[in-house]
Amino acid sequence: MSSRLCSIPLRSERDVVQARQRAREIAAALGFDNQDQIRLATATSEMARNAFRYAREAQVDFELTDQVPQEVRVFVSDHGPGIPKLDQILEGRYQSRTGMGLGIIGTRRLMDNFDIETNPSATVVRMAKALPPTTAPITKLRAQKIASTLEKRPAENLYEEIERQNRELLKAFQELRSRQEELAILNRELEDTNRGVVALYAELDERADYLRRASELKTNFISNISHEFRTPLNSIISLSRMLLDRMDGDLTNEQEKQVQFIAKSARTLSDLVNDLLDIAKVEAGKVKIRVKTFSVAELFSALKGMLKPLLADNTSVDLVFEDVSHLPALRTDEGKVSQILRNFVSNAIKFTPQGEVRVSASHEDHKIVFRVKDTGIGVAPQHQEAIFEEFTQLENPLQAQHKGTGLGLPLCRSLARLLGGGVGVQSELGRGSMFFAEIPIVYRGDLTEQPPASETWAPEFHRPPVLLVNQAPELFDRLEPIFRTSEFQLIYSERPESASHWLKRNVPAAVLCECGADGTVLRELRQRLPLEQNGKKRCAIIAIGSPDVAPRAAELGADLFLPIPLEKDLLVELRRLTNRQRPCKLLLVEDNDISLYILRELLDRPWLSLLEARNGEEALEAVSRELPDAVILDLLMPGMDGFEVLRRLRAREESSELPVIVCTSKKLTHEDTVRLENMHVEVISKADIASRLAPELLLKSLAELGIAEPRSI
Repeated sequence: MSSRLCSIPLRSERDVVQARQRAREIAAALGFDNQDQIRLATATSEMARNAFRYAREAQVDFELTDQVPQEVRVFVSDHGPGIPKLDQILEGRYQSRTGMGLGIIGTRRLMDNFDIETNPSATVVRMAKALPPTTAPITKLRAQKIASTLEKRPAENLYEEIERQNRELLKAFQELRSRQEELAILNRELEDTNRGVVALYAELDERADYLRRASELKTNFISNISHEFRTPLNSIISLSRMLLDRMDGDLTNEQEKQVQFIAKSARTLSDLVNDLLDIAKVEAGKVKIRVKTFSVAELFSALKGMLKPLLADNTSVDLVFEDVSHLPALRTDEGKVSQILRNFVSNAIKFTPQGEVRVSASHEDHKIVFRVKDTGIGVAPQHQEAIFEEFTQLENPLQAQHKGTGLGLPLCRSLARLLGGGVGVQSELGRGSMFFAEIPIVYRGDLTEQPPASETWAPEFHRPPVLLVNQAPELFDRLEPIFRTSEFQLIYSERPESASHWLKRNVPAAVLCECGADGTVLRELRQRLPLEQNGKKRCAIIAIGSPDVAPRAAELGADLFLPIPLEKDLLVELRRLTNRQRPCKLLLVEDNDISLYILRELLDRPWLSLLEARNGEEALEAVSRELPDAVILDLLMPGMDGFEVLRRLRAREESSELPVIVCTSKKLTHEDTVRLENMHVEVISKADIASRLAPELLLKSLAELGIAEPRSI
């Protein structure tokens, strides 16, 4: 509902002036201040002048609404030819020689609401301005009194209205000049401030550059000196383990104790070097996040096996893992989450003389919160923040028994932040501690994108991977539980182009590929994927689909066709297709006698034929004489280093795709990593091999390259 205040037909220029007068009078009667009175009068005058000048039978109507907040509305209507190119005018894109359209844009800025309806026979302009909040509501009776007063009031003289308008313009110009002067003063102050800020930024840039160079020097120093440490440490740990395993004869009790002391000291120093390297990598931003999907239950199951040896040194502590089968799966870096929890649990066992260490997890606000609670010595409140700082170790009787580096908890905090979460502690001195880590269920990273296929790795390297290329993720979800309990592991790729990146660095036991009626996906897969090497197939291709496309799959080179559903015969056929009939030739390129001896012992398998080379030249000659199935290569050798050997191997046609595993103790720089990725090689750390002296790491990588022990069905 609304109350009519005034109507003015626009028959002459005098009526336009009267419309402006009435607009200002109405605004004053409704409680608008002087500025808003001028705005309403100017907007009404501009639209009334346009209607009178370009149309006919024009009229201006004023109304007051009853709704809250109340508005004064102005309607300017006519029966003219309409406004052409109205959309361009309202968007500010219309350019007129006469200035037509500028008044409409200016009027819209003066009013709270503005709308135009136009057609070739009529135009209606609706404008509204809300009453000031301090104005009391205008009743219908008061609105009628205002309307009655306006009807009785005679129109002012035209010259008086022009004089009033000139005074308003003069006042506006004076205010504008005052604001321009204020703006000039502010600009001068800002210029002075900007000069100071520029000077500060220059100084900050200089300091930042100094800190960056200092950080790079520190990282380079740690990387270089660590290699000098790690090579002899790995040898000490490996040889100590060989002695303790009685590989070359029995030891006396005293000799065994001495060798254990040697191995323990070497492992402690190796842990210090590794922690320093991890901290340096995190600070330098060189830590890669390898995303995969895994369940908390699987993570806890793996941790149980890894942490069981720690309980041998403290039989008074029970390690309890709570049931977490109800929790959702995570998609993040499993290795880094495992590293955080291993550190928490190992610390809890060390500093709990007796009692219990309980590991649990819960789902809270799109995160999984892992908790490690113990009944140990606890941490005083004043030290609970300090323990997450580097090289901080608290003084207590148990500290003397368990020497550490003071780097474990700081590394946990850094790793949790990389994954988008955080860590913390709740503790009371003498009554135990509860360390927790909050990890987002889905790792978003910097760009909230899935990792490229070239960085996708199989979760268990000792199990030969089988690559599934299919546009429907539901098929992977249905097959993955079958592979989980088999000797194979299933890797999923939605498209052939993403699968091609993965296959540049990995060799699966087989490729499962969807084959439709036109065979497009299978044909593209055959074109993109490096499925052959030196005339030999690197892996088998199994086409899947409806039974009627089997002939098409055979035409496109599939080794086998299996109709959907696949569950019944899939594993049997995989085992048949991937069975090997001859020993694999493996070339070991290593200049260090101890490292070569360790490799030879670890890879002593009947299905592997080992060849040896002491330097780069011997390696190239051995490859020329008899092409091996794979090469294990050290990077740091006298004369020709491993990078040069790789370059020459890739330059030869016969060895351009020869599978190569780089086994080194060198701390790889970003440039080293990029070079190795471009040469399509696997990388294994000698420290990882030495820490367990187990062949699994090497065998895992060999299996990934398609070199695995023959399996029979």
